[in-house]
Amino acid sequence: MNIRNDIYTKAPLSGSIRMVASLLIAMLASILYGQHSTGRQQPASQSAPTRPKSYTRPKPTKPTVPVLPSMSRDNPTKFFLEKADELTSDEAVDSGRQVVKGNVMFRRQGVVLYCDSAYYYPNSVSLDAFGHVRMLQGDTLLVTADRINYDGFSQMARLRSSHPGSEVMLEHTSRSDRAKKTLFTDSLDYSLRDQLAYYNCGGRMYNHSLATGARDTLTSRLGQYDAKSKVAEVSDDVFLRNGRSRLRTRRLVYHSDTRTVDIVEPTSIRSGQDSIQTASGFYNTVSGNAQLHSRSFIVHRDSTGAATTLEGDSIVYDRERRLSEAYMFASQERHPRPMVLTDTARHAVLIGGYGYYNDADRTAYATRYPLLKEYSRPDTIFLRADKIYLETHADTIPADSSLRQAEPAEYHVAKAFNRARFFRSDLQGVADSITFCSKDSMLYLDRKPIVWSGPRMVAGSRILVHMNDSTADRAILPAPGVLAEELGEGFYNQLRAGRIEATLEGGDLRHVFAHTDVQAIMLPMENDSTYNKLINANGDTLRMDMADREMQHLVLRSRESSNVTGSVIPLMTLAKSQYYLPDFISLAGARRFSDMERSLQVLEGVRPRYSWYGGGWEDSLGELSFDLEEYFTNPDMGIPEPDPIMAPARPMPGGMSLE
Repeated sequence: MNIRNDIYTKAPLSGSIRMVASLLIAMLASILYGQHSTGRQQPASQSAPTRPKSYTRPKPTKPTVPVLPSMSRDNPTKFFLEKADELTSDEAVDSGRQVVKGNVMFRRQGVVLYCDSAYYYPNSVSLDAFGHVRMLQGDTLLVTADRINYDGFSQMARLRSSHPGSEVMLEHTSRSDRAKKTLFTDSLDYSLRDQLAYYNCGGRMYNHSLATGARDTLTSRLGQYDAKSKVAEVSDDVFLRNGRSRLRTRRLVYHSDTRTVDIVEPTSIRSGQDSIQTASGFYNTVSGNAQLHSRSFIVHRDSTGAATTLEGDSIVYDRERRLSEAYMFASQERHPRPMVLTDTARHAVLIGGYGYYNDADRTAYATRYPLLKEYSRPDTIFLRADKIYLETHADTIPADSSLRQAEPAEYHVAKAFNRARFFRSDLQGVADSITFCSKDSMLYLDRKPIVWSGPRMVAGSRILVHMNDSTADRAILPAPGVLAEELGEGFYNQLRAGRIEATLEGGDLRHVFAHTDVQAIMLPMENDSTYNKLINANGDTLRMDMADREMQHLVLRSRESSNVTGSVIPLMTLAKSQYYLPDFISLAGARRFSDMERSLQVLEGVRPRYSWYGGGWEDSLGELSFDLEEYFTNPDMGIPEPDPIMAPARPMPGGMSLE
């Protein structure tokens, strides 16, 4: 019997060896006991017949166990058989193989292996174990399988399940994060040297927090788990889920100690009510927070199912605070594109170099040349400024006569600050700040505002524009302002007053009402559609009615009498100094009358054009033109802010009555 010196046993002899020993003992007994004690041979007739005596080895009185050698158990090149019920070696079959059966236990430098039976190959320090295989590494890692093949040279253990319904299990308990990681698969390769586990036929991993009870479930076709770093790298049909998150991708890196994910492939995430599409970044399965480093897309959904989407080159997402921030790449080498926020409920798109959305109070903000497109009406409004805010406010619908409780409602406010400008096909405007409120459908323009509609412009220190379902229908100047209409060849109808209200229909001016220090320059059209005189007048109130873009009726009154002051001047005798009202000259920023033609051209350059908006955010994000920058920074351009006490009316030349 050839048994290595590093394995010792008192196990019973095998059946074939016991048979040979019994025969030898019987033969020896027949020789010894066949002779007389005196040495004389007995006669045959007198000798009694002899029978060979059998010998049976006594049964052991206590369980047989291996005799443990004194060699150190820290030897990395040795596998020690700690116990077994039976050990045999058959040189005729395999001189290098030993067979152990029953309650088998092996040990190898921190690794303990249990099984029902095993083939051990001392020359290669390898073994094949069968039946209820359990392998422990340290006191934190346990692997179970139906069978295992261990290669002593590569220190690779190949664990397999052998019948339907059984699985290989790897269980790793971590004290540092108080969590248990459990991996199930049909076939697992485990490197004892590197503490790396591999599978390629489908597996699922549970990461269970012993402190909170929370659990992540990770499934994939291929994967590996590093017991040292507690990192799993999985690929091919990856699905990660827990109580509030769902993640699907082709490949990812999962940090089981922090329960965070490195996203390295196009990935779809469902985090609470929100959805995320990205290809690079980090995601925390516990908090639901994410840092996304590639062009990414987030969909926020409210309780009604209305969606608000946020897109950016990089996004920071905070699920608990319901806050998302989106950035545009700074490097041109990365082909930057702006962030895009789309609010389907408000029919608005907000675009900029940076922006955030707070889903808790449904507020949004954008900067770095932002653009707001509001498409709730047939004609889209385009709005630009240095900063744009979108806010949602709670409103209350008054209770009806049945005294039922008031019902909550919402209205939305868009605020654009610093050098704001808006465009619509029938209406354009600029102001240092612009606010739109959906509650009253009002557009508020403050500080140096100008609004254009076709050949007409309205300017003042503040302008209010009311929007109906299809177009603007009313404009109000609550403080001193100017209304002007270009007629051609440098001539303008002009109106200046302390307050002006104008009514529009289909984008055309229909009615004008003005009061307080009214000053007017009018060029009435003759029957042959020509202009040959200019009327310069002032009074306290003015009412003008238009139809088909022609003046139908004009009434100018004074409170003190029925007379108003003014003059009628033939165009052929008109001097340049009589073309314009003083406030109209101030609006254009001209220092003298001779500069008005050039100044009006500059003012027309301030007027927003569709080319600023038609390309969406592909138009360099609408940087300010030189003319627009000049208008907002030049103190000589625009209508000045009104004084706390209204200045007295300016004297006007002439003296006429007009009605």
